[in-house]
Amino acid sequence: MRTPKIEALHRLIDWFNARSNNNVKLSKLELDSSPLNSNAWLAGFLESDGNFYCGFDLNSDGIAKIVKCYMRISQKKSYRLNSEIPENQNTNLNIMEKIREFLNVKNVTEIKRVKENYLELAYEVRTTKKESCDLLINSLTEYPLFSSKHQDYLDWKKAHEIRLSKSYKSIEGTSKLISLKNSMNTKRTQFNWD
Repeated sequence: MRTPKIEALHRLIDWFNARSNNNVKLSKLELDSSPLNSNAWLAGFLESDGNFYCGFDLNSDGIAKIVKCYMRISQKKSYRLNSEIPENQNTNLNIMEKIREFLNVKNVTEIKRVKENYLELAYEVRTTKKESCDLLINSLTEYPLFSSKHQDYLDWKKAHEIRLSKSYKSIEGTSKLISLKNSMNTKRTQFNWD
């Protein structure tokens, strides 16, 4: 584990060890500090807390302009509110900084989301520049996603390639972008695992 959530795992291990009657005791490991490109951890993290975005405006001729393609991942600022855990062990900033560094993103952004009954404070990392998106693509090629988010990623990757090639500046390219955007995230209606 790489986040403060390891505290919950350690509590579970303590609970198990206290009840083990066959002398089997589990040991607690420290936070994983291996490089993010050494295993599939980031892919798993993206499965649960990341999403892929493609957006653009259309000009008067129906051609896309200002195409944006990015991956966004966010985590609440504190692992546990009102916790007795020391602040430097209760924050998700450390892992978000490691993700930011790995993907060569300029900064971790602090965000505030107004929910129905509370204010959520979070950290966010976005891959907006080409280099960051390429690093993400390399990582997800090595360690692929497995849920329907994998299909969102594949559509996002195609949209990213269209953006880079500037082929969106034609009716055909814009039509392809529209089709990709309309099949991503909550708009996805077809699932193909080939």
